[in-house]
Amino acid sequence: MNLLTWNVRGLGNPRTRLAIRKILQKYKPQLFFVCETKLESAQVREECGKLNFDKCFAVSRNGKSGGITMMWSSDINVNILSYSRHYIDAEVQCGSGKKWRCTGVYGHPETRQKKHTWTLLRRLAGLSSKPWLCFGDFNEILSLNEKSGGNEKNIRMVSDFREAVRDSKLTDLGYKGYQFTWSNGRFGPHFVEERLDRFLCYEEWGNHFQETEGTNLVSVGSDHYPIMMEVKEKGSGLQYVRKTFLRVHFEDMWSSYEACKAIIKTEWEKYGTTAGENPINQFKAVAKSSLAQLKWWSKDEFEGRDKKLNMLTQEL
Repeated sequence: MNLLTWNVRGLGNPRTRLAIRKILQKYKPQLFFVCETKLESAQVREECGKLNFDKCFAVSRNGKSGGITMMWSSDINVNILSYSRHYIDAEVQCGSGKKWRCTGVYGHPETRQKKHTWTLLRRLAGLSSKPWLCFGDFNEILSLNEKSGGNEKNIRMVSDFREAVRDSKLTDLGYKGYQFTWSNGRFGPHFVEERLDRFLCYEEWGNHFQETEGTNLVSVGSDHYPIMMEVKEKGSGLQYVRKTFLRVHFEDMWSSYEACKAIIKTEWEKYGTTAGENPINQFKAVAKSSLAQLKWWSKDEFEGRDKKLNMLTQEL
């Protein structure tokens, strides 16, 4: 099944609705989590029918902002477990009968309130041991290389998110497509892009489902891009083959890029200050993590811009 999540910045906007329909027609997701509907729940239910979903659960907007909803088709069963203005937690049952848990998250956009999102992740992680997929707009980046342009990111805010993900035993599933999922829409030196939207999975997920990357799609209608993931059970369809990577070597040319230095610095700050840890094991952990981050950064740095240009050209 395909799962789509998107911060649409207004579900009732005609231009946004048109962009959503194009994405839905092309990828046909069975479940769609929407952030910032900016609508009352009754209005969302009307939009649900217009978008050809059979059922939905909506949390109304707060004033003129906010609002989240989860929509789904009749070929899956969805049982809502709990919710607030910033998340919807549900149990999903696919056609095979297997049950798993999914949580759509809309992280607090205000800096002072972000700690509540991290507390929420930790609390949700302790509620069930079922296979768990957590996704949405977290309104924060996981590493410094997930931002381009603008002022330097507050490393403390990034670390708080990373710690919450680690404490919750969640793993970032990565992505295909363009590197960033949000931009401020400005031009020149004021242009900023960040990867705020993602899929995270609980440690139990890989025992039952393939650890498929999310796909960052490019579309108009919002300052966020939609992201999609195909949920595949292990043993269904083609035989599952564990991903393997070729040995990664440090490229000397990377040293001339500030982003490279920032990645290595971030990884050392994450792993290199653990008291009482064997320094050799610390070095191995930092080296492995840094090379993994650099591999993805290198791919996006030298290939991502062309991909985005091609995608936008196709949209036009």
